[in-house]
Amino acid sequence: MAHSFDPLACRCPHGRFDDDIFARATALLDRRAFLAGLGAAATAALWPRAARADEGVTVLRAARLFDGTAMRSPGVLVLRGERIVSFNAGDAGSGATTIDLGDATLMPGLIDAHTHVANSAVASYYLVRERSADSVAEAAIESIRNAQAMLANGFTTVRDVGGGNGIDLAMRNAIAKGAVTGPRILASGPALSITGGHGDANDLPPYVHVDSEIESGVSFGPYGFRQKVREHVKRHVDLIKITATGGVLSYGDAFDVPQFNLDEVQAVVDEARKFGLHVAAHAHGDPGIRIAVEGGVHTVEHGTGVGEATLLAMKQRGTVLVPTIWALDSILQPGNPNRIQPNSLEKAYQAAKLRDAGMQRALAAGAKIVYGTDAGVFPHRENMKDFSLLQTMGMRPLDLMRSATSHAADTIGTNDRGRLAPGMLADVVAFGGDPSTNAGLLEKPPALIVLNGKKIDRTALAR
Repeated sequence: MAHSFDPLACRCPHGRFDDDIFARATALLDRRAFLAGLGAAATAALWPRAARADEGVTVLRAARLFDGTAMRSPGVLVLRGERIVSFNAGDAGSGATTIDLGDATLMPGLIDAHTHVANSAVASYYLVRERSADSVAEAAIESIRNAQAMLANGFTTVRDVGGGNGIDLAMRNAIAKGAVTGPRILASGPALSITGGHGDANDLPPYVHVDSEIESGVSFGPYGFRQKVREHVKRHVDLIKITATGGVLSYGDAFDVPQFNLDEVQAVVDEARKFGLHVAAHAHGDPGIRIAVEGGVHTVEHGTGVGEATLLAMKQRGTVLVPTIWALDSILQPGNPNRIQPNSLEKAYQAAKLRDAGMQRALAAGAKIVYGTDAGVFPHRENMKDFSLLQTMGMRPLDLMRSATSHAADTIGTNDRGRLAPGMLADVVAFGGDPSTNAGLLEKPPALIVLNGKKIDRTALAR
């Protein structure tokens, strides 16, 4: 189980969970699984048994290797099936396939802890329905493209922290079944929000009413939010997401004003803990961040303007910061390519004044930082851009590499990835050069992507 509507502007699709939409999206994606499986079975039947056995062992070689914690040189990794076997090429046997990557660095598949796979940058859920897709089938297909764009950047696991109408859960299931190629997904379902809050559809005209208000995430009071957690558990979510404060891209609220009360946060965390789920909190502005931390959330998403006393509390409690730097910068790009509404642009400018100072305080305090981007606010193919931005802010390249591998895996509650070690999942990527001296190299196209022991053809992925 894993422990995020707006980056500093979170843009999660806070739509209601709709059983019919979820069922149709799942059916659409699952049909591909049958055809893919049929073709694979027919092909495998034609291979000699010995050849099929040899196909399962691969030796990866590179100038260096990052195991999730430290650098090694040279880099050697033996894979058998979907698992890592050892660092010794002698364990591979004579029939193994060898891939020599030359001047590159082998490392665990990257993890993005804050994405919205079914999302796009628009002002509200109401507008998403009008501008993003005209049908469930179209929305599901676009989500395949979004997921594959992140995989093409080397992200073999992503955490979806606010999914639209169950499509995030359907995508997670379809990828896990092999129906489509994509990164492993941990999904939260719709974010929990107060009435009229960051996760509510505040720009709906008063004469518009949405039928089937099923599991929208919007509620009030400790008992109301406990029930929302239970509804999400019923849908088999991997974590719970709350919108503890206002947001940049939501309509009509102040981005840095607390929205959840302390007793509401505590109720969500307590209820989620019973089911082994972590809680991620979207939060801008120190007062709202502090309430989320005191309430016991596991991660603070964005953390715009976090103060020193709150950072101390986070360190004492083990709360992790997931900044989303490019998300805010992407909103403020010259020419407004994402067509952000004027109200949100003004809030973004205000948030920018708080963000950098808060990040400097976080770095000085030694806060645990995990890589997360808010992909969906901007095109998903850009979810690697935070590496250079965080490095410019003062994060060391090696710490950035840990933030997107071992530290991220620990934070989202997955102990089978994020590190290169015997027995771990064979999710491996390689980047040219030495990212431990320049994290900007992680923004280049990967030289190799291996997911679940299988080499991914990057050119075949939709981006």
